[in-house]
Amino acid sequence: MSGATYTQARMNRGITPKSSAPRYALKAPERQVAFRLEHIAMEKTTLLFKPHGDPESDHAYKISDEEGSPVFTATGRKYNDRSCRELRNSSGLPLFDIHTKPLSNPLGWVVTLPGTKISKATIAKATPKLTWNSINLVFSFRNGAAEDRKSEEDKQLTLTVKKHGEALAFFDIVDGDRRIAELRESITHNERLALRKMKRGGGHRPALDLIVSPGVDISLVTVIAVIVSDWFFGSG
Repeated sequence: MSGATYTQARMNRGITPKSSAPRYALKAPERQVAFRLEHIAMEKTTLLFKPHGDPESDHAYKISDEEGSPVFTATGRKYNDRSCRELRNSSGLPLFDIHTKPLSNPLGWVVTLPGTKISKATIAKATPKLTWNSINLVFSFRNGAAEDRKSEEDKQLTLTVKKHGEALAFFDIVDGDRRIAELRESITHNERLALRKMKRGGGHRPALDLIVSPGVDISLVTVIAVIVSDWFFGSG
């Protein structure tokens, strides 16, 4: 299916634009932004985030580079007895657990180290922020690239994930006045999904292109992509 056909199919779903706010330019952050230093992109990087399997699968999502080589996988939320998703590296080593906050109002997510409880090892929190003309997600975490900062406050960082788009959904990851990464529905990897009816929360799980600026941790952006897919597309 051509890109134009996919776009037209998406437009025919009657999706209403939720934000008319101007977009910031895609550029590297002023300082590195990371969970883990070893996953910081050295150059502009594109990853493919693709649904696979079901909620009980050990590979509910597969994340690959532009050559198709595996980079990360994410499990289904019902894969283990702790009702969370595990993000793993290409060799299967667990990196993070992504939990939906229990009995949370408003809805939220918590990221922890593998196998730990929310109350003991939270390294990031994500909460939707809805206004009359926008759909945002606030993502707060401890910046692993700022451990040399003296102030504890300087080690904490908050990013805003801003939804844009009408025919195709895309999400800007914003640090101050910089768009440091972007998640967008992939035109070239959604041939079958384009023909299915979809509304927010309807279970449509599109493949996403992840565009990451140099200086940004690709595992952090992947965690945000998992949360966005659960939150906006209702992929649980």
